[in-house]
Amino acid sequence: MISLLLILFSLFPSMLFAGETITANSYILVEKESFDIIAGRNYHQRLAPASTTKVMTTLLAIETVDTAETVIPDKRVATLPASKMHLMPGKQYSAIDLMNGAMVESANDAAYALAKHIGGSEEDFARMMNDRANELGAFNTHFKNASGLYVDGQYTTCYDLALIFKRALSNDIFRELIAKKYFFFQDSRKSVRYKNHNRFLFCFEPAIGGKTGFTRKSKHCYVGAFERDGKTYILSLLNSRDLWGDAVLILRNLYDQLPSDKELRSARASSASLSSYKPKKAKKVAAKKKYKKKVAKKGTKKPVKSGS
Repeated sequence: MISLLLILFSLFPSMLFAGETITANSYILVEKESFDIIAGRNYHQRLAPASTTKVMTTLLAIETVDTAETVIPDKRVATLPASKMHLMPGKQYSAIDLMNGAMVESANDAAYALAKHIGGSEEDFARMMNDRANELGAFNTHFKNASGLYVDGQYTTCYDLALIFKRALSNDIFRELIAKKYFFFQDSRKSVRYKNHNRFLFCFEPAIGGKTGFTRKSKHCYVGAFERDGKTYILSLLNSRDLWGDAVLILRNLYDQLPSDKELRSARASSASLSSYKPKKAKKVAAKKKYKKKVAKKGTKKPVKSGS
C-alpha cells in the first residue's frame, strides 16, 4: 500500500493527501542558495503574475533611488483601481512610503508612481524591469506594467519568480519591507494603517515575508520565503483558486506544524483604518471654546495661569 502511494505521488504530485489537491496551475518550492527543487509542477509555464510583479518593481526602485527621495505622482494615479493608497496627483511623497505601499498594501498607484518617477514613463520602466529580469536569468518573464494589473503579454513563471525573489532577499531594505505586518502612512490630512496581505506573517513563525497577488484572470498568486534549520526556502505559485490552502499543502514538504484554516482566516488583511487629525492650534482653540462654555455655565472665573 505504501509503495502504491509513493508511485501515485511521483506521478501526481498534487495528490498530497486524500481529498486534498493543489489547485494552483503552477508552483515551485526551492532551497534558496542551491536552488534545489523540493516540490513543483509546471514551474516553467508562462502565466500572468498579478501583484507579485511588485517584487521586481520594488527591487528596481530600491536599486535605483534613495528611499528619502521625493516622488510626485501625475494625474493617472487617481484613475488606477484598488488596491491603492489614494495618492493625490501633484503631491509630494517619499520613495520609501511608496515602496511600503506597494509591498504591504499592494497599492497599484504607489507602484505606478515609482515607475513613472524612475523610468519617465511606465512603458520605459517596464523595459528596465525586463532588462533586470534577464540579468537574473528570468528569461521566461515579460513585464508591461509596474503593478501587475492584467494585460495581455505580461507573464512570468514560478521558476523565474523564485529567481527574482531570491535576488530581492539579498537586499536588506527589501527584507525589512516584506517582514512588516503593518505600514502606517500619514499625510497632511489623514493617518492610515495598512495590514500586510501575507497571512503567514501573522500565524506562522518560520515565515520571512512575501507578496500576494490577485486578479480575476490571473487568479491568486504568491511568492514568499521561509526558514527552517538555518536554511531559507522560497515558495512561488501562480493561478491558484485556493492560495492559502495550496501553500499549506506544499509547505507540508518542509513542516509538520502549519497554520490551520481558522488561523489563516483570522490573519486576513482588514480594510485600512483612517483617523483624521487637526493641527495643534485648532485643537487648542476647540479646547478653549469648550472651557469657556463650561465656565459660563458654572458662573466661575477662569483661573490665572501659574506660569509653570
